[in-house]
Amino acid sequence: MRMGELMEAVKRSRFLADLSPYDRDPWRTVFAVPVGMLAGAVAGLLGAITATLISLLVVSGLDGAPAAGDLFSVFSDPNLTEPTARQSLFFLAVLAGVNLGAAVGFVFAAGAIHHRRITDYINRGQPVRWRLLLGGLVLVGGVMIAVTGVAAALGESLDPPLWKVSPNLVGRALYAAMAIALLILASAAEELVFRGWLLKQSAAYVRDPIVLMVLNGLLFAAIHFDPNIDAFLVRAAMGAGLTWMALRLGGIELGIGAHAANNAVILLLIRPMTTRPDSPHEFKAGLIASALVVLAGFIGVAELSVRWPALRRWTGGSSPAAA
Repeated sequence: MRMGELMEAVKRSRFLADLSPYDRDPWRTVFAVPVGMLAGAVAGLLGAITATLISLLVVSGLDGAPAAGDLFSVFSDPNLTEPTARQSLFFLAVLAGVNLGAAVGFVFAAGAIHHRRITDYINRGQPVRWRLLLGGLVLVGGVMIAVTGVAAALGESLDPPLWKVSPNLVGRALYAAMAIALLILASAAEELVFRGWLLKQSAAYVRDPIVLMVLNGLLFAAIHFDPNIDAFLVRAAMGAGLTWMALRLGGIELGIGAHAANNAVILLLIRPMTTRPDSPHEFKAGLIASALVVLAGFIGVAELSVRWPALRRWTGGSSPAAA
């Protein structure tokens, strides 16, 4: 498929085939944003409370209330650079609760103004393609683990946080499984907002895939409030690549798995979870190349999922021409 034909096919993505005059009404869009933000704030607070209570009940049931109280030091101790395994999972659970609650609240309220169900922003209301989500998790996770291994073999200094959470393999495996599950929830929240609601609403006004990728990537990077331009570019490239995935596969399932895999490899093998924001550093020109690699990698995973017949059949992926 030539580049021009590919771009035309992406413009006809079945994810965008249900756009209606309600989506193209600028007044509805302007009104939907503050209403969605208000609903998201309320739902995010409820999600945080729910996740906190569940976490505390689980830990209290295991070790009693004193151990549960120790979890909050992950938020209150400014000198805590390496949280314990339970503190990390507690932080992840609260983060997932906030993200998922805020995303569902925002998209539900904003979508209602456009006469849409929340499932329209997943894959046009079709059954969730769980295999496609798992495919994204495995494909991107495998590639990132391989790249991390090569970097370590070439002399890159690595101190995987996963090795520190438990002295035995069983404990590490349990921690990894729980962390990945929570990261899938947190990633699903971001994909629902950015590659779901935002992509569909911006496509109501412009169909050019490049414009959609640039816009989505820039806004996705901006919402993380990273003070470093090089890291901003890497996140923007990731957001652009995830946008291509949604357009090519007709939904956000592959992106959820890919997004979660990216975060999981970073958390488990590269650097531990922390509540402190990234500190400013000197511009690293090498990260520009990293951003291009990230963009190409995510696009490559999407194309592999569409073009490899065996993988497409197993995951339930399809090309946008199905629209």
